[in-house]
Amino acid sequence: MFYSMTGYGNGSATSRDLEVLCEIKSVNNRFVEITFRGYSLPNEFEEYIKAQLKKQFLRGSFEVKVNDNFQSEHTYEIDHKSLQNLKDSLHSSKDFQGSDLRLSDLKDIPGLLVVKTSKKDISTLGKKALNLAIKNLFESRAIEGTKIEKIVSSKLSFLSKAHLKLTRSAPSLLQHRLRSIKKKLLQKNINLRKEDLFNEISTLALKHDIAEELERISFHMVSLQKLFKLKTAHGKKMDFILQELFREVNTLSVKIEKPDLKDLALTMKLKVEELREQAQNLE
Repeated sequence: MFYSMTGYGNGSATSRDLEVLCEIKSVNNRFVEITFRGYSLPNEFEEYIKAQLKKQFLRGSFEVKVNDNFQSEHTYEIDHKSLQNLKDSLHSSKDFQGSDLRLSDLKDIPGLLVVKTSKKDISTLGKKALNLAIKNLFESRAIEGTKIEKIVSSKLSFLSKAHLKLTRSAPSLLQHRLRSIKKKLLQKNINLRKEDLFNEISTLALKHDIAEELERISFHMVSLQKLFKLKTAHGKKMDFILQELFREVNTLSVKIEKPDLKDLALTMKLKVEELREQAQNLE
């Protein structure tokens, strides 16, 4: 089962006078990284969100946005003691006697008019919206993972066929290398006994033998196939195996001299690089 680290999920929860909306976006990251945007959340609710995301996902960078549609209510309170002091001061002043004062005249006097803004606690509805957003995010990442699985399967199929062709060609490659070395030694007119010449040719040829590389490539391919059957996320393990596979394929491409098979080995190397790119997007 493949799960991408790229995805999107949203959710909402409502009550009689409140609706809470939650959006989560995720992209690649080696670890779990969580950031918040928009509405300033209570610390307890932020910690709850972090705990839930870490519980559900092993890797990824998550951007969480929580909003509500609650219309804040404003209440006004007058400091009656300050108002009485103001009245007394005005009555004792000849300049203000008989004048009418309005609220607009008083609102900017410090401490006289206090404005209080009410705000709803969104944590309860927020948790419901969050759980739905996580569910949708999980499904989104699974859909993207299915697309990656098809790409990976196609490239692995090519690698399996290429590996089989090279395995069948390995004996002839060794004979080709033996003849090539023998020809070069004879052209240089090196004076060696027949037995020494054979040993020298064999030693040089074995340095270009690809049997061990093919065997290790086969082992890594089997490891990948086993990994894909697991239900748990395996992006990190896949990336590690592909690093080892790349090393063997690279050595293979260096050792092979026959043009058509060397091209095949170089194409294998390219396919493994492409697989590594895909693995970096898997959870």
